[in-house]
Amino acid sequence: MKLNTSVILLAFAFSTSATAAFVGTGSTSSASTVKSIDDMNDDDKVILEGYIVKEIRSEHYTFKDSTGEIEIEIDNEDFRGVEVTPKTKVKIQGEIDKNWTSTTIDVDHVELIK
Repeated sequence: MKLNTSVILLAFAFSTSATAAFVGTGSTSSASTVKSIDDMNDDDKVILEGYIVKEIRSEHYTFKDSTGEIEIEIDNEDFRGVEVTPKTKVKIQGEIDKNWTSTTIDVDHVELIK
């Protein structure tokens, strides 16, 4: 039984550290606003603070901050048990997905802001 517990704890440690990253001078991640995304490139990493205000379709939502709105994609497992309403302020981390007709954010992590 001890071996199974150790394996579970080890798996959990690797799963939580997989979403960690350096954020600071020289990193490609930076706190951004929805408006600033227009000046950024495809695949740039972003951190946004604001509200998920509407579900568009399965795993696609409208995110809003003080500068505007953008479509975001969050896989169900990336919520990691966090329950969010349109009045819940969140920090999302992900990357910009630009194509010919639209720009969205592919979200990797959702965190409640207290």
